[in-house]
Parts: sequence; C-alpha cells; structure tokens
Amino acid sequence: MVKVLILGAGYGTRLQRDLKASKEYNHLLGVPKALLPLGHRDALITHWVELFEAHGVTAEQDIYVVTNGQCYQSFQTWASLHKIPLDHIVSDGTETNETRLGAVPDILFGIHHFGLNGSDVLVVGGDTLFLHDFNLNQFLENFKQDACLVTAYQVPDNDVQKFGIIETDPQGTITSFLEKPDPSATKSRSACPCFYLFHRHAIPFIQEFIDKCKESNAPKEAYDATGKCLAYLYPRFKVSTFPISGRIDVGGLQSYIDANEYFEKK
Repeated sequence: MVKVLILGAGYGTRLQRDLKASKEYNHLLGVPKALLPLGHRDALITHWVELFEAHGVTAEQDIYVVTNGQCYQSFQTWASLHKIPLDHIVSDGTETNETRLGAVPDILFGIHHFGLNGSDVLVVGGDTLFLHDFNLNQFLENFKQDACLVTAYQVPDNDVQKFGIIETDPQGTITSFLEKPDPSATKSRSACPCFYLFHRHAIPFIQEFIDKCKESNAPKEAYDATGKCLAYLYPRFKVSTFPISGRIDVGGLQSYIDANEYFEKK
C-alpha cells in the first residue's frame, strides 16, 4: 500500500502578512495553510484525508505529516480529530522561516523518521488541492513498478513563467524540466504540482540531490522548491505523468478566498 506524506512545515509568510492586514480574516492569523478551514471542512488537508480514506489509504496506517515546531501542536490537535495517530505527526525541529529546512529536506526527513524508505511514498503539498474531477483511483492505477508518477496540468501562456514546466515524450514520460521559462522557450504548457508518487527505488536520489546541493553550497532556495528535485530525478529515474484539469494553490489571502468559494460550491 502507498504511504502518504503531507508537507506542512512551511511558514506561509505571505498569507500571514495578508491575514494581519485583513479585518475580516484576521481571526485566522497563525493558522498553518494546511489547517485553514476550507469548503465545509475543518482544514484544507482534511479534503485529502477523506479522499485517501475513500480509496483504502487509511489515516491509522498510511498517512503522515511533517510540520515545524511552531505549528506542531496545531497539527496534533487536528490529527486527534481524524483518527490519525499522534506519532504520525512530526516536527522538523525548526521554529522560524529563516531556519526552515526546505521542502525537499522535509520530504527526506519525513521518510526517514517514519521509516518509509521501503515504501512507495506519495508526497502531497499541504497548500494544494485539485479540482473536483480529479480521479485518485485512476492516478493510482497508472502507477507502474518501474517509474515515479506525478500530475500535470495545462497553464496559459502568461502563466508559464510562474511555474516549473515539464516536457514529455508521447508516452507521458518526463524528458525535460524548465524552471519558470519564457513562453517562447518551450511549446509545453504542462505545470507539475507537488503531488509526487515516488517509487521506493527512487528515494535514494532525493538524498543524492540534497547532498549535491550542500556540496555546492547552493542557497536554501535550491532545495526549498520540490520541482528542482524533480528536475534532478527525471534523468536518473523514469518519471511518468498523469494529466489533471487543474489545481488550487493557497498562497496569499485572495487565493485562499477563491479556494474556499470553489469548495463551498460542491
């Protein structure tokens, strides 16, 4: 059975800044993005838990969360409401945005801490949701035993420079990764959100990527973005893609308001 690792260790500085300036939403100040109430659910990631449980991925055995020291207690409280064992929640030990590990080190930290090295691990960004038509069953059925599997959706020309863009062969296997390219640099418009199903044999490459970054004294931004790990991985381990219609990403306050409106309509 696939194990799920939800990333909730970011500090959401832009959202917190927006909340501080908002009279209407000021009451959410200090709430981690992953735990924001959204669409008739107590938290954004509750949507994921319910979807996973409906497909046999259980809260009790298969779902884990990496957070930070500042948000740890909030995630513990949330976990207790959803039958997720409290030892499935771990803090990465950081307390500030300046000392954060970064998303990719948090992935590796969670995999090691929870002993998931021998499992296929689905990493989910805690600030991201998919549109209502996403079919998790089809996604899992497309996972093959010789490749990782990620999702991809089409973005308009004027958004290409905002995302990591992947190019694929006719079979949907990644052949190139372009970090926020100019639209003229590629015909592809495929963006790839943080919803990565890592084959168990690909996990050592995550460690290798982090080691390479540290050896070259790369800035934290080099391994804070999960797409850069994907760019390192695809030439070394096959990465297949699964098309989706779109994603909802909570960044600042307006994106949260839009996400909440979308999921309240369901």
